[in-house]
Amino acid sequence: MAMDNVDPAGRGFLGDLTPSVLPVYQYRDREQLLNTVKQAAATASKATTSEWCLIEHVNNSIFTSEFLPAKEGPFASWSSYDAQLDRVLLRMAKSKAHEVASEIFHDVLHDAVKSMGMNRSLHPTGSATHHAAMGGKEADKAWQPIRLPRGRSKDWPSVVLEVAFSESRAKLQSDVRYWLRASGGDVNVVITLQINQHSPNITIENWGTQGNKPVNHLHQTIQISRKGSKITNTGSPLVIEFEKLFLRPPTEPRERNIQIDDGDLQFLAESVWDWQGM
Repeated sequence: MAMDNVDPAGRGFLGDLTPSVLPVYQYRDREQLLNTVKQAAATASKATTSEWCLIEHVNNSIFTSEFLPAKEGPFASWSSYDAQLDRVLLRMAKSKAHEVASEIFHDVLHDAVKSMGMNRSLHPTGSATHHAAMGGKEADKAWQPIRLPRGRSKDWPSVVLEVAFSESRAKLQSDVRYWLRASGGDVNVVITLQINQHSPNITIENWGTQGNKPVNHLHQTIQISRKGSKITNTGSPLVIEFEKLFLRPPTEPRERNIQIDDGDLQFLAESVWDWQGM
């Protein structure tokens, strides 16, 4: 399996996001940022560009006074804050494809868990904000068991979903780095779902750690694509280990690893492509 080495300490988790990945702007003052994001959002709504932009030179004082308490507008649209690099990731627009993918993934995971009678044992934590010394971040979707092991903090979910509609793989890699590093091992699984903006192709990856090694480990890759009327699905079903989601071993024979099969993955893909007009 492929591995992605964890960045050296001090490099942060948004270090790979450059102008070649998404728009990057410098923070000077509040008014300048409002005008910059307004212009960038207008451009994003008219073209097939990134949903996101990166704001540099945002120190902790600026973040806590301007971004963290904001309830609406551009300052409230932050998704990630890298305290080591003084960077904020802002979402300029929400694509329907992105939202559909997040909601349907939640539904198919719920159905897979319900099939073994565990749906009322799983607590969705949605897009709640999580904070750590290295910064803060929201998930697209996240889950943790209702009953946590003794001594386990409620601060972190056990499984996280991150969706990217227009971004390169570098954006999803930054998401994986944050969850697996900032949580100190409490986040066990990060599922990434990348939607190709220009063709009916979706890539789903299952990330975690490998034992006690300080590396992000790619456990599974699934490719779903359509050519004409034919849909090709490779690498499925998507498997999430029961113990990594519920934080305890399964009780046989009812409980087992969670599997999201070809039919559900195809339904997810076709729903996304329908919103894309493909």
